Amino acid sequence: MKERSRTSRRPVRRWMPGASRISRWLLVCAPAVGGAATIPIVTDGQPVATIMLATNATRAAQLGAFELQHHLRLITGATLPITNEWTAVTGPRILVGTSAVTRQPGWRGETLPPEGYDIVFQQQTIILAGRDKPDTGPVRYDYQTQPEQALASWPDLWDERGSLHACYDFLDRYCGVRWFNPTEFGTDVVPRQTLTVRGRDRRHAPVFAYRDATAPIGGESERYDAYTALWAPDTAEFQAWERAAYPDLQARFGATERYRLAKRAVIRLFQLRQREGGRLERANHSLYGYYDRYWEPNPARPELFVAKRPDWFAQGQTGRPRQLCYTNPELIAQVAQDARDYFDGRKTGRNLGISWDPRWPNPFPVVPMDNNDYCRCARCQASLANAPSLGPYFSSGAHSDYLFQFVNAVARQVRTTHPDSQLITLAYRTYAEPPSFPIESNVLVQYCFFTNRLPFTRDYPHEWAQLARWARQPNPLSLWLYYTFPVELARNGKFHTWPGFFADTLGQQYRRFHRLGVRGFFHCGYGQELEAYLSYKMMDDPTLAVDPLVAEYFERYFGPAGRSLRRFYQLVADAYRDRSGGRADADWQKLTMAAVWGAPETAARMARLEQLMRQARQRAAIPLHRQRVALFEQAVWNYMQTGYRHFTNRQSVPIPAVRAPRLTVPAGGDVHRVNWSTAQPLSGPWHVAGELRPASRALAGCVAHDGQYLYLQLTDPIAPQRLRSPPEVFPADTWELFVAARRAPPVRQYVVNPAG
Repeated sequence: MKERSRTSRRPVRRWMPGASRISRWLLVCAPAVGGAATIPIVTDGQPVATIMLATNATRAAQLGAFELQHHLRLITGATLPITNEWTAVTGPRILVGTSAVTRQPGWRGETLPPEGYDIVFQQQTIILAGRDKPDTGPVRYDYQTQPEQALASWPDLWDERGSLHACYDFLDRYCGVRWFNPTEFGTDVVPRQTLTVRGRDRRHAPVFAYRDATAPIGGESERYDAYTALWAPDTAEFQAWERAAYPDLQARFGATERYRLAKRAVIRLFQLRQREGGRLERANHSLYGYYDRYWEPNPARPELFVAKRPDWFAQGQTGRPRQLCYTNPELIAQVAQDARDYFDGRKTGRNLGISWDPRWPNPFPVVPMDNNDYCRCARCQASLANAPSLGPYFSSGAHSDYLFQFVNAVARQVRTTHPDSQLITLAYRTYAEPPSFPIESNVLVQYCFFTNRLPFTRDYPHEWAQLARWARQPNPLSLWLYYTFPVELARNGKFHTWPGFFADTLGQQYRRFHRLGVRGFFHCGYGQELEAYLSYKMMDDPTLAVDPLVAEYFERYFGPAGRSLRRFYQLVADAYRDRSGGRADADWQKLTMAAVWGAPETAARMARLEQLMRQARQRAAIPLHRQRVALFEQAVWNYMQTGYRHFTNRQSVPIPAVRAPRLTVPAGGDVHRVNWSTAQPLSGPWHVAGELRPASRALAGCVAHDGQYLYLQLTDPIAPQRLRSPPEVFPADTWELFVAARRAPPVRQYVVNPAG
């Protein structure tokens, strides 16, 4: 698999822009500043500089040297040698990582901040060194042939790797390399036979300490594309896009496990290049494992079961309780003991039944279940007695005091034995407000900014105000950002959304996060491509101006086609931002197919987007740009066209109508007294929810009334034992009924699961 760039060996991949464009880019990549050192790297296609490492170099420094060598070869065609610190060399030196040689020119890195690094220019010497995890195991770079061994040898996303950051910053800032996406077409360089760099010394560290962009569970970085896509990953359209995005990788490995690992390696490098990682501080619902440990054995993991403790669970509920009893002293003691076992290395998150398997050094998570059905015992009800109302917003403080008193109680017990260890919890849903009392100092808080990508909604300013109140608390604060919207809402509703492009808003948000003192982010969803690229940039440095980054993205990635696609992007972004129609009460929960595609101006917008897409295809003058434009078309425009076509097709299908007959003998509201033989059958057609495909099961129904009650019988010919009926309604096999006075909103929705 080859990284496609403008320096590919294949003639069709090569592109040399006009001289004026090269000059403009070189001003960005290698600024000519007075008094700065000028150091030749490659002259007339021949290497003149040498990359040097310590004999016991860290993994971060080793990988940095390989990455420098690789990218400088992409730019110039020349391969710089890599030697150790005791090798005698002539000519310029690029010293990567801390070594005896880096100290000869007088560099000292002892005062670097966490993850910090220096880029130092001295006579005939460039130092690229920073704070690294002291791991000096050997690094393998041949990820194209041995992805398993390469992955195992690279630094982890959560390792300190300042020297590697320095190499990437040098390539970006002084050599003009850009990593727009992880595909075979995503790395962009300006090719030249002679590369000379000029610059002043630079000290930097990523501004946000926690940069959790694509949430690879178990290290599965290959999920990045699915995480940022509009198309669902199990669709033929997504799979076609993937084949077009990784053609060399597909040709080399085919649909095999080796392909998955090789793609994992490619995307892991992309994550490292974008400086993802830092200080790991993930939080998520962590107490579901108590059902497997203390309610009843789970056949899938019977080893987790300890003992039946029904008193630890929410009281006053039928069936399996939906929460725990958060005032129970024994439960509090057990959660504290779990934390101690975790900190002492006796148990991992998986050993404790936490599905997302947190590992040290992640703080120990203490987060309740994802619902509001809390315990009805006397202690809990006393704690909830003065709770504020839920209010009109998704994020409220109705249960903040109740749940944070539980977190505090656990934290106080943990501190008696582990005073330097930290817990982490969410501020989410009905406990999104700070409580009325201080939170213990050993608790980190992650605020769930539910509408950060839904800026047109009524909840958006409300959540900013909540976040500001959290920022005034002394506890360290990070954010859970919902980049998954609006795509997740649309997938749940079985339709395609209008893409939620929000580059302008994104830049404003990160600058504001920085001012509020937020120290990091977990991203739930991370798309789409431009938003992902900009988020990486802003997590490293939120003071960057977004407009120049956007302009460079379209100009460099798409070449002459970029002008049309930037207008395409802006039209989509403007329409998305204006979805509220100026209403201050726009509700994110009302994101329906009709709301997305039913506006009168949609047809005109789609026609204009088609025109811009056609212009982009025409203006893409070289094969590389044509391939990039084609990937954009597959990923974005085809998705939008399909969504609009589904909407117009559904609008053209008449809604069936039936007349409910009146029963000759009133049933008085008792369905068992209804003479169903006289009811009117519901003939259908029956469809898969949200689609025009026929339902896979032979559903049926009938309807009647007696002047006082409406009677409805719905039939699903399935074996009862196959039905799912958990306590939550919507994840079950349910019937949903919508009742309205006319064929338009408002409607009343009724949902019933198999348990009634």
